[in-house]
Amino acid sequence: METNAKISAKLVDATKGQPNTTRRPSTPAPPRPMNNRQTRLLNPASSAPSASCKMHGLIVGTVLLTALCLGRAQTFAADIQVIDENHRPAMKGKELDWIYGDYWLQNDQISLIIANPVSGRDANLTIRKVGAAILDLSLQDPSNDQLSAYLPTAGRYLFQDPKLIRSGKRGDAVFWECRSSRTLIPSETTALVRYELRDGDAFVTAHVIIEGKAAGMIPAYDGVRADNTFKFNSTGNTAHCADAFFRQAIGFAVPASETAPTWKSGRPYQLKYAGSQIKSNDERVHWSVQLHPATNLLDLQAASQGKATMQTFSATPIDRKTEGFAAVNRATFAIKPAGDDSPAMEILSDDSGTAHSRLQPGTYDVTATVLGRGSSKRRITVGSTAQNIKFELPKVGGFVAHVTDQDGTLIPVKATVYRQDGDNPDFGPNSTRTFVENCVYAVSGKMIAGLEPGNYQVFFSRGPEYNMAIKEFTVTAHELREFKITLPRVIDSKGWVSSEMHSHSSPSGDNTSDQYGRVENLLCENLEFAPCTEHARISSYEPHLTAMGRQNLMATCTGMEVTGQPLPVNHQNAFPLHHHPHTQNGGGPHVHSNPVVQIERLAMWDEGSDKLVQMNHPNLHQVYGDLDLDGKPDAGFRKMLNWADVIEVHPLQTIFEDVVSNPKKLRVNQTKIFQWMQLLNQGYRIPGVVNTDAHYNHHGSGWLRNWFPSTTDDPASIDTAEMVNVAEAGHIIMSTGPYLSVKATSKAQDKIALPGDDINAKKGEVTLHISVQCPNWLDINRVQVLINGRMSPELNWTRAKHADMFGGSDDVVKFTANSPVTLKEDAHLIVATIGEGLTMEKVMGPRYGKIPPVAVSNPIFVDLDGNGFQANKDELGLPLPH
Repeated sequence: METNAKISAKLVDATKGQPNTTRRPSTPAPPRPMNNRQTRLLNPASSAPSASCKMHGLIVGTVLLTALCLGRAQTFAADIQVIDENHRPAMKGKELDWIYGDYWLQNDQISLIIANPVSGRDANLTIRKVGAAILDLSLQDPSNDQLSAYLPTAGRYLFQDPKLIRSGKRGDAVFWECRSSRTLIPSETTALVRYELRDGDAFVTAHVIIEGKAAGMIPAYDGVRADNTFKFNSTGNTAHCADAFFRQAIGFAVPASETAPTWKSGRPYQLKYAGSQIKSNDERVHWSVQLHPATNLLDLQAASQGKATMQTFSATPIDRKTEGFAAVNRATFAIKPAGDDSPAMEILSDDSGTAHSRLQPGTYDVTATVLGRGSSKRRITVGSTAQNIKFELPKVGGFVAHVTDQDGTLIPVKATVYRQDGDNPDFGPNSTRTFVENCVYAVSGKMIAGLEPGNYQVFFSRGPEYNMAIKEFTVTAHELREFKITLPRVIDSKGWVSSEMHSHSSPSGDNTSDQYGRVENLLCENLEFAPCTEHARISSYEPHLTAMGRQNLMATCTGMEVTGQPLPVNHQNAFPLHHHPHTQNGGGPHVHSNPVVQIERLAMWDEGSDKLVQMNHPNLHQVYGDLDLDGKPDAGFRKMLNWADVIEVHPLQTIFEDVVSNPKKLRVNQTKIFQWMQLLNQGYRIPGVVNTDAHYNHHGSGWLRNWFPSTTDDPASIDTAEMVNVAEAGHIIMSTGPYLSVKATSKAQDKIALPGDDINAKKGEVTLHISVQCPNWLDINRVQVLINGRMSPELNWTRAKHADMFGGSDDVVKFTANSPVTLKEDAHLIVATIGEGLTMEKVMGPRYGKIPPVAVSNPIFVDLDGNGFQANKDELGLPLPH
């Protein structure tokens, strides 16, 4: 038996002259005969009864145990090695989670990653303590990992001692095994997990052995995390999970069993084994399962027959080139045996129109269909060799758009497409990129969108500093409507930049959104500064900006959200943080069950480097003095406030609500802005911010933002350190879209005060200079000044009563005022504006678009007597827990 240390020694295999790992023998399982049921699989080339098998009657499983390695030219033997900087997997896919120290098993067919069994090894936020789990699994070609994790014993045993690893090779098989270091169930048992991979096999076998007193009482099941667009089912003797859109299916078959393991819904899904599928006695239970990665369910089925070869299907447009355009060619290929009247099985392509599936030799009828292009049919013959089968589709029907600003420069743009005589188009799920549900994100400013014939209305937008444009048109088959769109930047925000400081994508682990799509979303909404803040992992947007060639349009930096319990108080963002790629948490800290300890640790991370620490969506009453939310005052988590630089306070519109008459909302954390103003009155000068906390890409980013002052208006020149400093100072305007400008002047000082500043007003007289600007798709009808968190009746202007102060529907400037304010005591002044009864729905979608246009300034602190601002301790009509 070889240990982890010996494996990493990388001994030289003399027969190859290449680095290899030390391995120990493993005896492969012998092939098993197929029963009659197992032979009833698709074979279109044969005149035998199996030729009539319906492809929709998917039967896969036991045959997979022996057949997937047949008929293939082996290019290299099964191998195992420790991942380090010189040995990195070449795997692809949205869900890759490997880090240095994990174990990489591969042969010529598949590649997989086993998590290093050490304490603290987490895959992501929601998949933790993953030692000995399979984190990544894919065919070699095409490589496309979408699996979150296969969890032997479903987390009931922990594998956290690398000294308990054994691995090796004998003959044509490699193995890796580890014994558990701890059990999380009340049992005097241990678990052993063992993986075996043979040369030429397109599957890996997992063995789980439970040993100890009363081992026979331990239920036999594993766990599988495959999220969001995955569907769980079973057919024949194979359980499977499949994500049709992101093009991966995984089969789970028990050796020598004619029945499939069963699924039990949960997180993770339980993969349960029947009594006939396990070997057990009072002190030992053993079950085995083989994991078969495939591109789709058809691929999984066809590969079970043996002699199946990987075929490539390409839907090729015959019209204009799409290079430089936001354009997808997502194809559906319907495949069935030639002349068969049964329903075809469908597989989906990638964005370029390419799909892959193994097929047995035979003749097939294949129909390729692309939205807006129609269909193309072919009869194909599949032999023993791989081939690229191309389908030429008709010209696309839909629209092409070039979108520029007022200077004629192409700009990133979002197009939201509504059908007026039917259902809106569904380009892809909310977790994909570029074409997302009924949205198109075109970072180049150019797009081609295929549509079914019909009547459409398209909203072209670029965030709230730009006007939007609407195009209404009719699509006819195979004809493109061409539009040249101008979106002028009408908001004068000189000296200020927009920011989003809290958003997520698939690396966060609680969603499956393409991170590239998150960056598209941010760019097209004109967010000019956006740190990367994934859950539990320092990550970076830089590779995506580089791939897009748009580094000049959005500044970013590496950061993270440390996401602990209890919710909602123990979530904090920080940036910038030093990124250590391919290490646990990207080099970031772990969570801690005590929010005070966690936020302090985060603040002091990277040797106490300067960073912005943000409290995310906190219940500030819980923080201030009701730790267990029982309504009885206690110490709370008040020390957290010593480490917080900014606090999220959305939803903004609640600043206009009568919270005192509905105090229940305080307990359910829906009035953070009210709680924040209560804390301001207690002397906690922690600035407020708003962020989307976006997890999915359909209108995910853009409907909330902050504006910060900046010494540059060029996103490429934005300095992260400056952004940190201005945020800490409270120089912040928070908004769903309206651009609010607030300044204060006083005869007692020459300096103009911005939000966050102090201003001296010895006679209690200050002047507020307020303006509100909106593009043509937003409006406001009320402006309100709050003095120490209370709405001033005298400083409340509405369009209905003060029409002369408000701009018209065609005006960019919606409101201006230079308003004197007379105070009797020190006070903080907040300005808020809202479009009461208005929404942003068509531009921001059906969920976030229902929110009204609203903007709120951070407070300006007015000092009357020159001895520094003194908070008035007003609890605003509802007691804080003391």
